[in-house]
Order: sequence, then structure tokens, then C-alpha cells
Amino acid sequence: MKPLELKMKNFLGFKEETTVNFKLLYEDKIFLITGPTGAGKTSIFDAVCFALYGEGSGEERTKAKCFRSQLADEKDEMEVSLLFEVRGRQYFVKRIENARGLNKAYFTKIDDDVEALVKIKEVNQEIENIIGLNLDQFKKIVMIPQGEFREFLTAGTKDKSEILKKLFATEQYEKIQLLIKERFDEKRSVEKDLVTRFSEILREAQVENRDIELGKDVLNEALEKEQTELNTLKIQKSSKDQEVKQTEQELLLGQKENEDLQHYQAAKKQYEELRSRKRIYDKKEQELRLLRKISGITHIEIQMEDLGKEIQEKETENQKLLLELKKVGELLTRQERNLIDASRNAEEVDSLKESRTRLLDLVDKSRRLKEVSQKITIFDTELKKLKEQMDYYSKKEQQLRQVLEEEEQVRKGLSESNLEAEKLKSSQKEQQNYLKELGNLFKKMEKLELLQNNLIQTEREMLLAERELQQKESKLAEESRKKSGHYALILRQGLQKDVPCPVCGSLDHPLGIKETQGFDEDRFLKAEEEKKMVERRLSELQASIKNQNANIRDVHEEVDELRQEVKIEAENAVSTFKIGQEEKQKFMLGEKRLAECLNKVKGFSSKDILLKDLIKSLQKDLQEKEKVTELYEKTRSALLELSGEQRGLLESGVPKEPMGLTSKAEEIEKRVQMLLDIVLKAKDSYDKSRQYEENLKGKESTLRETLEQNRVKYVELKQHLLERLQQEELSVEVYSAYREQVSQMDIMELEIQEFFQAYNKSKGVFDALKDRGETLQFKSLEPIQQSLQNLLMEQKALQEQVEAKSILLHGLTRAHERLGRLYDDYLENKKVLALYQDLYDTAYLGMNFETFVQSYYFEGILLRANARLRKMSEGRYQLKRRNETESRREKIGLGLNVFDEYTGRERDVQSLSGGESFKASLSLALGLSDFIESHKGSVNLETIFIDEGFGSLDQDSLENALSCLMELNVSGRIVGIISHVTELKDRIPGKIEVKTTPGNGSAIKITGGTKWN
Repeated sequence: MKPLELKMKNFLGFKEETTVNFKLLYEDKIFLITGPTGAGKTSIFDAVCFALYGEGSGEERTKAKCFRSQLADEKDEMEVSLLFEVRGRQYFVKRIENARGLNKAYFTKIDDDVEALVKIKEVNQEIENIIGLNLDQFKKIVMIPQGEFREFLTAGTKDKSEILKKLFATEQYEKIQLLIKERFDEKRSVEKDLVTRFSEILREAQVENRDIELGKDVLNEALEKEQTELNTLKIQKSSKDQEVKQTEQELLLGQKENEDLQHYQAAKKQYEELRSRKRIYDKKEQELRLLRKISGITHIEIQMEDLGKEIQEKETENQKLLLELKKVGELLTRQERNLIDASRNAEEVDSLKESRTRLLDLVDKSRRLKEVSQKITIFDTELKKLKEQMDYYSKKEQQLRQVLEEEEQVRKGLSESNLEAEKLKSSQKEQQNYLKELGNLFKKMEKLELLQNNLIQTEREMLLAERELQQKESKLAEESRKKSGHYALILRQGLQKDVPCPVCGSLDHPLGIKETQGFDEDRFLKAEEEKKMVERRLSELQASIKNQNANIRDVHEEVDELRQEVKIEAENAVSTFKIGQEEKQKFMLGEKRLAECLNKVKGFSSKDILLKDLIKSLQKDLQEKEKVTELYEKTRSALLELSGEQRGLLESGVPKEPMGLTSKAEEIEKRVQMLLDIVLKAKDSYDKSRQYEENLKGKESTLRETLEQNRVKYVELKQHLLERLQQEELSVEVYSAYREQVSQMDIMELEIQEFFQAYNKSKGVFDALKDRGETLQFKSLEPIQQSLQNLLMEQKALQEQVEAKSILLHGLTRAHERLGRLYDDYLENKKVLALYQDLYDTAYLGMNFETFVQSYYFEGILLRANARLRKMSEGRYQLKRRNETESRREKIGLGLNVFDEYTGRERDVQSLSGGESFKASLSLALGLSDFIESHKGSVNLETIFIDEGFGSLDQDSLENALSCLMELNVSGRIVGIISHVTELKDRIPGKIEVKTTPGNGSAIKITGGTKWN
């Protein structure tokens, strides 16, 4: 990611729209952002981060959510936009936050017709996909914020793993590892299930404590035993079946002979009984033939009886008709007289109708008179109300004129108070800005005094260190002298009499017996180490004094500049504080006057609002005045018309109440209707009676003719009956005696048929059984049945044993087959499980797959980082990957140690001092950039931003660090640095200078002639 142009407005210290054109700085591949403390240097990095991710580069500001400038007006929006480049493709992103804290985002690809993204979530996701890093990874790798530079260096394996996963897309190895675990757990579960099922099958087969490794052969012994026992039981059962069969045949034969004997005896008894009843049924058969003759004649008699009954009924009906005709004739005579009387009374109907019409007309006029009188009363009341409303509106008009005059006076007072309040606000704002400037000056003076005190303390420590160095040098000189004497002692102890000295060649050794005591090798090394430690501390103090002097100069310049701006001669923070307190009291008095003035404005505003509301209310009420006046005139005119109509009706003699007239009209109406109803009723009754008489006459004529015909037919049937009796040779007496029994003829015939059928059947059965039945005798079957019952019980017991044994054998056979299949599955799963066990142990015991791959990449990063760290530390330090952790729960593989050439040992990177830690962190960041550039990872790192840290380096370390950063020109990567270090200002030509002025905020200037924004 390479930023090209940054724009910010109302963002942190930048109130006015400010443009940072990074393209002007990319020629040298390294640039510096410099300026006084608090001027807004880090705000530029914050703006880049905010444009890309919606958050700042540092944790503290992100948590505080304080990106909106305090100098911005209440309605102004905060805007940050960034034009940036990734892999040669340009993109533009813009974020806006209004005064209420609501955010907007806009993202587009330059020279692309794709619609721009405006949803914050979509914009964030798209930028993260393009850059390849989320905000946390971006801050650890690309933009290293102030106070967070060491995080990637000191991060544990888990945090580094997340960063490297995003950089090199190693999540596929994590997926492979998870897949191995899933398959391993699956196969292990299958094995456990197979062992459980193996044990369950054995338990079902009543076999215990057998291992699955024995396979299906564990059931062979049980199978052979059960098969032998089953064969023995089958032989025993076959023998018993034969005995049962013989006994059953013997029992069946005895039962057959006894049944035949019983059958013969029953047939004989039945035959003899039926033969004794045969004579009776022969006589019944003769009677049946007589009844058949009579039944052929009875239908004639039945017809005669039916016809006689009909003739009698017709005669009775005819008598009733004649009586009814007589009654109807008498009724017609009476109804005719009533009809004549009713017609006479109906002649007065017309005169009654005329009287009713006159009465109804008089009733309508009386009702109208009453209606007019009621309306006059209502209109009179309404007219009085309208008169009262007109008086009310007159009072309202008077009140409106008074309120308008009062509102004009309030508006004038409000205008004067607002003008006074604006003057006071302007004065207070200037006073507030002056107080802020005094506050800044006070803080700078305090800081200057603190720095000066710290410098004095450091100089004292330096004097003490110089004295301590002199002491350590004296002590080391003494130990060196002792060491020289110790070497001479060793040499003298090796001299021998009459042997030349290896130094001078003399044979005389006068000091051979003299010894020099007091030298100790450990004490000598300790004195030497103590001297080096004091020298290092002295060097650090000198560097610290140098830095403190530089900081004091910078702060002193800022104090002088602020003192000139506020135009005071205060020499220290205390005097500045006193001036500030005096100015603060003036400010508080001004605030009090402003509050009083604002309260006055508020009072006038409230009263003005109330008066305006009252005016609106009065004007709204008066809007109805014209309508009321118009309605008053209409009502008055209508009242006059109704009064005239009332007088006319009263003069014509119309009564005020129509009740008596209405009653008379209703009585006449009832009389008319009654007369008409009587006439209609009399006529209707007469017509109905006449019609009824005609119907009765028709019925009587028809009935008389039918009676004559039936009497003739009855005589003919009687003659026919006598002729049939003669033909059948039957007397009237015999016919009469047996006529009633004809209805029982079918029952008698059926009874005779059933008897002769039973008789013939019984005779046939008796004749068939007679010869063998006379030779049969009864045989007792109880001994045979008891024997058979015993045999069946023995047979059932054997059958149950065979079935139980067969079921058991079948179960064992099936279990044997199931064990065979299960054992084959177990062996197959065992082979696969062994393979996955090896893969699982490899993946989960120690370093996992993904960390192993990441450690490969990390080694490449460390190789390049160490090349820079050795140069920065003059060959002293080297970063090494740590393969062990203090906690067993912690991941291993990506932790870091540092190897110190001075001690020859490794130690944790967190033990490095501030300057050493900065060099290691910078080397690691540059090594990461080099490695990704060479391996073409999934992330494109074209720019690195570093916020502070160079102030902790001594002169030589700073030279080495700058040398490493300058080498980035070769690879084309760009480095942006925020720092106060003077050497960096001199060494780096491309600079963004940031400064701030009270009340106006921050502004920048880019080296190369760019004007102040």
C-alpha cells in the first residue's frame, strides 16, 4: 500500500482543509515528519489509518474516540480522504463524521465503472481485501504507532501466527490439520464402536471376557457343543413322535366304533317314534285336499263381503250429503238478506269521505302554525346568541391592538439585548483563546523547568559516574599489577638450580624462593566488568545529557515564541500562573455579565413567543367575525318571514292545536272502512256458500249412480257362488264348517311335508345301519386317552428343548457370522487408524502443521532481519526463534530470543533496553518487508511508517539505523518517520514540517517549496 494524497478537515488539530501530497516525497524513498510536541505529527498517521479503517493508529486515541477537532464549529463535519495505490492500481476512500457522531463512507476504484461503495461495512471489508491486512495487523507491520513499536517483536506465537496467516495464506494447513484430527477422531470412534459391538455380540451369545483380537473363532467350541446336543434331542423326539402316532390311531378306532353304535341306537329310536305318528298325518292329508277345493271358491265370498261393505258406506255418505245440502240452502237465504242490508249502509261512504278531507286540510294548517311558532322561538334565541358573539369580537379587536403595541416594544428590547450579548460573546471568546495560550505557555514553562531539573540531576549522576570510573580504573590497575606479579611468581616457581632462566639465561636465581601473594583471577575479571559497566552507564548519561539539551533548546524556542504571542514578560511558570489567574478572574466576570445578558435575552424571547402566540390566537378568533355577522343578518331576515306567515294563519282561524280535529278525521276513516269491510265480507261469504252448494250437488249425483251399480254387481256374485258349490259337489254346510280353516292351509301343508320327509329319511338311515349296528358293543377309551396325554406331554417337552437349542444354535451361528464381518471391519479400520495416528501425533504433539509452515517463513524473515540487526548493533545481537515455552498450554514455534555475542548466551527479547528493543523491532519490520517483497506473498508492502523511537539510540546506533533505512532505496520501498532527533532532520531531505498556532490549529509544509496549507 502506497499513500498518494491525504486530505483532512476538522480532524484532530487540523481545523482547515489540509492536503498532504506524499508523491512529492517518494523520490528519495524516505521522508521525515517533524515538528514541536503536540503540533500534530502523529495526526497524519492517524488520518491515514482513519481513512483506511475508520480508526486511528494508536490504541489510546481509538479508545477515546476523539478524532473530531475541538476547534471545529458545531455544525461542521469532519472529513478525511485518501488516494492510495496497491500493485499499481489506484483507489480513493473518504470518511465523514457529522456533529452528532454519525459516520459515512465512500470508496471507489480509479478508472473503474463499478458503482462506488457507500456502506461502512462493505467499504471496510473491501479495503481489508485489497491491502490484505486488518487494522491490528496493519499497525504491527506497515504503520507502527507511537508506544506500540515493540508489539510484533515481543508478541507470542499465537499473535504472530495470526499475522503470518494473513500474510502468507497459511490457513490451508490449519484446515489440513483439522481434517486429520476429524478423520483420526472418526476412526478412533469407529474402533471403539466395533469393540463395543464385539462385546455385545459375545454377551448375547453368553460368552464373556474375550478380546476382539481373537476374532470370530472364540465361538467355535460353543457351536460344536450345541450342535451335538441338538442332534441327540432330535433322535429322542423322532422316537416319541412314532409312539404318539400309534396311540392316536388306536384311540381314533375306538372312538369310531362307539360313535357308530350311538348313531344306530338314535336312528332306531327316531324311526319307531315317527312310524307311530304316521296315521295321524294320513288323515290330515285328506283334510288338506278338501281345503284346496274350498279355497278355490272363497274369493267369490270375499268379493261379496267387500262389495256389501262398500254399498253400506256409500249409502251412509249419501245421507250425510243430503243433510249438508239442506243446511247450505238455509245458510244461503240468511247471507243473501245480510248482503242486501250491507249494500244499503254503504251509500253514506261518499259523504263521510268529503268531511274527512276538510278536517285533514285544517289539521295540516294547524301543524304548520305550530311548526312556524317553534322556528320563531329558535331563531329568536339564535339571534340573541349571535348578538352576544358580535359584542365578544369587538372586545377581541380592542385586545389585539393592545397586544400588537406591547409586542413591538418587546421586539425592540430583544434586538438590543442580542446585540449586547454578541459583543460579550466575542469578547469572551478572545479572552478564552488568550487563556488557552497562557495555559500552553504555562505547560511549556513547567516542561522546560522539569527538563532543566532533570538535566541538573543527570549531570550530577554523570559527575558521580566519572568519580566511580576513576575508582574502578584504580582498582583494575591494582589488580593488573597483582596479575603481573602472579605471572612472575609462576615463572619463578618453574626455575631449577643450575638450569638457565628462560628470560635472562642466568644460572643464578636469587628470587626463586620469594612469593607474591594476593592475586585472584575472579576478582580481576569482576573489576574489569565493573569498569565496563561504569563506562557504559557514563556513555548513556552523556547521550542522555545531549538529548536533554536538544529538548531544552526546542522547548525554550517554543516558550519564547509563545511569550511573544501572548505579550507578557513572565520569567517562570509561577509568574505565568499568577497572570493566568488574574485573566481567569476577568474571564469569569465576563461570563457572569454574559449569563445575565443571555437571561435577559431569554426573558424577552419567551415573552415575544407568548405575545406572538396570543396574536395568532386573537387573529384566528377574529377570522370568524364576518361569518357571524352574515349569519346574524340571515337569521333576522328569516325571523321576519316566519312572523308574517304566523299572523296569516291565525287570522284565517286555524286552531293552534290539531288534536281534536285529528280524532274526528280518524273516527270518520274508521267508519268508512268498517262499512266497506261489511259489504266485502257479506259478498265473499255468499259467493263461497253458493260455490259449496254446487259442489255438494255434484257429489250427491255421482254417489247415487255408483250405489245402483254396486247393488246389481252384488246379486251377480251371489249367484256365481252357488253355481261353484254345485260344481265342486260341496254343500253349503260343509263349506261353512271348513271355510275358516282355509287360512291355515299352507301351514298344514308344510307340516305334512316335513313329517313325511323326516319319516322317509329316518327309515332309510335305520335300514342302512340295521345289519352292522346289531353286532356292535360299547368300548371304554379312558386308559388309551390317559396314555396318549402322557406321551404328548413328553413330546412337547422334547419339542421345546429342540426349539430352544435350535434358537440358541441359530443365534450362535449368526453371532459367528456377525463377528466375522465385524472383525474384518476392525482389521481394515485398524490399518487406517494407525496411519491417522501417525499423522495426528505429528500434527498435535509439539508444533502443529500451520505453525511449522509459518516457522519456515519466520526463519526467512529472521534471516533478513538479522542482517540489519547485526549492522545496527555492530555485530552484537542476533534474533533466534524459540522452540520451547514456559507454559505447556502456550503454542510453540514463533517466540523470539536474542543471542548476545558479548555473553555468548540467548535471552528473551523483552530483556532488551529501550534503544536495543527499537533496533530489534526496526530490523524485524524491515526483514518482514524484505521477505514479503522477495517471496511475493498475498500482501503488498510498499511503505513502512515509524512513529518515534529514534531518540532512544546513541549516535553510532542512529547512524547504523539510518544506513539500513537508506538501503531501502534499492528495493523501492518507502519509509516515513516521525521524530524530533536533530540528526534525522539533517540527514533526511524530504520532510513534512508540522506546526500549530492557538485558535487556528495545525498546518504543514513539505520540503521543496510547498506553501503552508
